[in-house]
Amino acid sequence: MPEQPTVKCPSCEGAIRADDESGLVDGLMQHLYDKHGVEMPPERVRENVAAQLRNVDGYNARPISGA
Repeated sequence: MPEQPTVKCPSCEGAIRADDESGLVDGLMQHLYDKHGVEMPPERVRENVAAQLRNVDGYNARPISGA
């Protein structure tokens, strides 16, 4: 059985797991809102998740931060 895809929260390095990319986007958006009080546009979170899944050159996505 394949392992669930995982991405890390850019703010706290917490691991987010889901069955697919859409679930990762939703999970990361919810995590950012619940844990960090940050609301980000879905396209920005989607870009971050896609970059982590591609793992291009050791993860090179724009950071997501509330500050």
